[in-house]
Order: sequence, then structure tokens, then C-alpha cells
Amino acid sequence: MLGIMLVDLGSPLVIAILIDHVISLGRYELLVPLMVFFLLLPFASAACRTVSDYTITLLGQRVIFDIRLDLYRHIHQLHCQYIQNATTGKIMERIRGDVQQLQTVLTSNTPQLLVQVVTGFIMVVIMLTLSVKLTLMMFAGIGLYLVNYKVMVPRIRKIQRRYRRKLDRLSAYSQERLAGTLVVKSFNRERLESRNFIKRNFLAERVFHRFRATNLTYTILSGAITWGNYAMVIVVGTLLVIRQEITYGAVTAMVAFSFRLLYPASLLAELSNQLQQASVSLDRIFELMNAPKDIPEVGQKRLVSIKGDVVFDRVNFQYETGKPVLCDLSLEVKAGQTVALVGQTGCGKTTLVNLIYRYYRIDDGRLLIDGHDINTLDIHYYRRSLAMVPQEPIIFDATLAENIAYGKPGASREQMERAARLAELGPVLDRLEKGLDSRLGAEYVTLSVGERQRLCIARAILANPAILILDEATSSLDTHSEKLIQVAMERVMAKRTCFVIAHRLSTIVNADLIVVMDGGRVLEKGAHSELMAIPDGRYRYLYTTQTDHSSMARTT
Repeated sequence: MLGIMLVDLGSPLVIAILIDHVISLGRYELLVPLMVFFLLLPFASAACRTVSDYTITLLGQRVIFDIRLDLYRHIHQLHCQYIQNATTGKIMERIRGDVQQLQTVLTSNTPQLLVQVVTGFIMVVIMLTLSVKLTLMMFAGIGLYLVNYKVMVPRIRKIQRRYRRKLDRLSAYSQERLAGTLVVKSFNRERLESRNFIKRNFLAERVFHRFRATNLTYTILSGAITWGNYAMVIVVGTLLVIRQEITYGAVTAMVAFSFRLLYPASLLAELSNQLQQASVSLDRIFELMNAPKDIPEVGQKRLVSIKGDVVFDRVNFQYETGKPVLCDLSLEVKAGQTVALVGQTGCGKTTLVNLIYRYYRIDDGRLLIDGHDINTLDIHYYRRSLAMVPQEPIIFDATLAENIAYGKPGASREQMERAARLAELGPVLDRLEKGLDSRLGAEYVTLSVGERQRLCIARAILANPAILILDEATSSLDTHSEKLIQVAMERVMAKRTCFVIAHRLSTIVNADLIVVMDGGRVLEKGAHSELMAIPDGRYRYLYTTQTDHSSMARTT
């Protein structure tokens, strides 16, 4: 940076000495050293700028790496409520689009602007020693530029914010529709989706054109001010020479300095597009970084082993104020019991298991794990004793072994294979040439929905949890696979607490405890035989209705 400043300041001074001393005064002995120095300046400038650009690029890339890493870590610490409300496209746009915009600014000409600003302050001091009048005139031009900046830049920033919001919506829409491509094709909605995409893309493009027009106006005005000021220095400087208030060399130096002094302003105008986008992107990144994190750690108690006793003691919970989801819910589950949660959509089944994972803090009441308040436990240590098989199977772009051992990275290959075969993945292992080392993903091995579900079950089996949660774990399996899974899961679920969420009641008749929920309350609970003995019971009605429908379907 210091080398660049010396080069920028040296060139006008060399020209001034050459004119005033060599040409005007005939001091030709200075010609050779001055010309050598003048010829070496470009090479010195190139060397200094190469080192500077490389250093700035290296530091910029490191900063971007740290920002992207911090964002990724923070996303995994965000509160579940924020994750559920924010679209994946919106979050990905922060990591990808906004960080990329910062990278463009940090590794482009913008860092050079800082060098030019520092150099400019030194130039002002030198210019004041050469001509106060020309320097003050330069300040008038800079003042006009600042007025232009003050008026136009807020407008540019406002439009840029609108454009980024449009991109968020377009990204979320695209991701959603691409994920549902098969649904789009099955209903012959390709043309409709294309029209909808064109409409949303047009709205974003229209805002972008407005942004470009405003930015172009700002750039043109800045250029006019810059070159107008530059011309005024030449004209006024010539008059001052005629009046013998300044030398020819000083005027030449002032002209060169004026160009270099106004260059940062011109450069700022040219980079205003990137700077404003970066400013908006930075605001959006900070918005995500300031989003609420997961519920704070309040307990540090680590249980040596968890048996699996779970007690809900008059629990109340709501996602939004005034909209209760669980109301005065009490439920006692003993270690090793299999509990089936039954009820219509929205009755609170998923919320109940989310509270067991402590994704949310209970508003009122207590949730006890082996007699300990869940709020007093070290949450990360506690979650090691839990495992879940979600309704929608989650498979990562990794090997089959890495997917199965995701919850237990140190598992042996024998343990992984045993878990896979217990989950009826044996045929898949035998089919794949590389077995556990086969890489899964769109570009590699693809699994059917049922196989993906069984892989998630194998993942839970290998984790060997004290509390196992099955969120409609067999909903994606065919009848044959479901029967095989039921046999395997009966062995796996033995001697551990299991919560099962299932709509098909025929799969839970052997559960130790069936809990019928409605409106966030426990309506009925008991074994299958006990609930079927209630004449007008809700469970009996649901079971009978499903059984009758199944019989009619088989008959048909």
C-alpha cells in the first residue's frame, strides 16, 4: 500500500521538476536521473499493485470463508421456529448469493479505493503547498460529488433491497417447484409453472432495470462532475500561469494530482452498484446472524445412563401467543414402554415429541426424564440418548455406511451391517457392488422411498437410543416390507421407550399404551383391548372405521 502511494505521488512531482528545472532553467544534469526514475515508475507500480492485489485477494477470500463458516454454524443453532418459518431458498440465498456479493466486492477494485483515499489526503497537503486557489476549487468539485452521492445512493440502496427480496422469493419458488417436478408433470402443469416463473422473474427483472437506471444516472452525474472539475483546473491554472501566480510545472502537477484526487470519486461511482449490493447483502447476513438461536442452555446435568422414564406433568405449550397447542397435558410413560400417539392432524402429536427433544421450551408445567426436569439436563449430552425416524426420510450425499452411522460415527462395520439387516436393508447391501461403501445421491446410487425409509430406521437402530421416536416410520413401505419391518422393529423396540406416531392403527395394536389426543389434550389412553372396550370411545371409532375401509378395499 505504501509503495502504491509513493508511485502515485512521485509521477506528478517528477513532471513538475522536469518542466520547471530541466526545461525552464536548463538544468540538464537532472534529465537522465529523472527519466530513469520516471521510466522505473510503471514497473514499481506494477510490482506494488501485484503484491497488494494478491494480499487483498487472499485476505478477502479468508474473510469470506470465515463469514460463510460462521453462517453455516449459526444456521444449525437457529431456533426451530425460525427454521420452520423461513424457506430453504431464502436461507440458501444468504449463504450463496449474499456471501458471493461480498466476495465480489472484497476481491475487486474496491480495496484499491481505500488506497486511493489515503493517498488523496497526502495529495491535498502537497496541492495546498503548490496552489491554495486550485486546491479550494477542487474541494468545490468534491462537494458537488458528495451532494450527488447523498441524494442518489439512498435511492439505489432502497431499490437494491427490493431486488434482493424479489430474488429470495424467486429462489424459494424455484426450489419448491423443482422439488415437486413429478407432481407438476403428473398434473400437466409444466406450461403453468413456466408462466408463473416468467411472471416472477419479470417482476425481479423490472426492479433490476430500475436499479440499473438509477445507478447509471448516478454514474453519469459523477463522471460529469469529475471531468468538469478536471477541465476547470486546466483553465484556471492556465490563467494563474499567465498572471505569474504559479509555474508551468506546478500547473502540470496540479492537473495530474486533480485527476488522481478525483479518481477515487470516479471509482466510487463506478463501483456504487457493487458497494450498494454488498451493503444490502451485509444487512441481510447480519439479519440472519441476529436471528434467535436455539433455546438457551440452562442446565449442565449429565446423566450417566438414561432409562427412558418420561413424565408430562400438566404441560402447556403454544407456538404463538393465544394459540395453545398442548393444554394441561399429563402423561406418564415408564421405561421400556411403547407408546402410540393417535389423533387427527394438528392434535399435538408431533409437538409432544418435539418437546421430548427439547426443540422448544415448555410454557408451563414440567417434563421429567428419569425424574429430572428436562431443563436441568445438558441438552447435547441428553440428545445422544434419543433417535428419531422422521416421516420424510433424510438421506445425505455420502456413502451408505456414513448415512447409517450418522448418529454414531465410531461404529464398526459389523455394527452397521447388523443394523442395516435388522432394518431389512440386506437385499440392498447384497445388490450394491460396493456394499456399505456405495455412495448415495442423484449422481450415484439412488434408493426407492421404502429403502430410504429403512435406511433411516437402520440409522436409529445403530444409535441404540434409550428413547426412540417413530414418526409414521412405516408409512412409505409396501405391505410386504411393512410386515418385515414390524418384526424387526419389535426386536429393536424391546427394552427401550418408544413413541410411535401412526395413522394406520393396525400397526400399533401391540403398543403398551395408546394415547388418543384431541385439541392438545389426552382424550383416552390405555391398551388396545382397553380402548376397544369403551362403547363410544374415540379410538374404537377410528379403529373400526379404518378396519372397515381396509376390508372394503381388499374385497374390491
